[in-house]
Amino acid sequence: MFKVSVRHGVAEPPPSALGLKVLSQVPSLPGASAPFEILDLRQVTIAAAGSERDVYLHPTDGSLLIKIINRARIDEVGRKRPWHKRFQREDAHRVFIAEIVEYIATTVRQRADQGNTLMARIAGVVLTSQGLGLVVERIVDVRGDLAPTLRQVVAQQGFGPELRILVHEFFMGLIDAHVIFNDVSASNIVLGFNADGRKGLYLVDGFGSKQLLPLYAWSKVLNGRRLLRKYQEMARKLS
Repeated sequence: MFKVSVRHGVAEPPPSALGLKVLSQVPSLPGASAPFEILDLRQVTIAAAGSERDVYLHPTDGSLLIKIINRARIDEVGRKRPWHKRFQREDAHRVFIAEIVEYIATTVRQRADQGNTLMARIAGVVLTSQGLGLVVERIVDVRGDLAPTLRQVVAQQGFGPELRILVHEFFMGLIDAHVIFNDVSASNIVLGFNADGRKGLYLVDGFGSKQLLPLYAWSKVLNGRRLLRKYQEMARKLS
């Protein structure tokens, strides 16, 4: 005789009574990976650090990086956060959602065969010893090290005509793809090669709609005007 579970006063037979097979152990498929394995980052190098996140080298894949929320830095005494963020269920991880949405929207609008060509591509989320992480493409230089930011490139070689043209074309691409680039800074753009070996400028941070009223996400015209203005301001500072 089988046991009966009760939900809202209604008797429900167990799965076996409905012809469903209950597995005591999940079978492993040949060649299957472990997508829900918890990656240990305790001995992994931190490649970069921002105001709220640390960026780790992926422990098993050299073409990827993992962005992790640094809770201690966010909770520092005296640090101010917008009032509405206190009501977000995802808390500081809201930035992951913003970046994933922007990545999807940008990729769809570009319709490029090789995928997104304006930002470091997103591979998904992963469980780690440091918490939930966002897995992103690692943009590198000719030696295979992390690619320099646009700010670093200009500091080393100046803002010459060739680089000016490259930056201008990059921003025109952002405008055309309706990318919401919130924190327009030369520190959030890198110059290097993606995992496919394509050389160019790439967004690595500062993108995704974060406004309480997402006006720039609603209007491509307003977003384009803002991006053009921010580009001109940034170009003047780099000159």
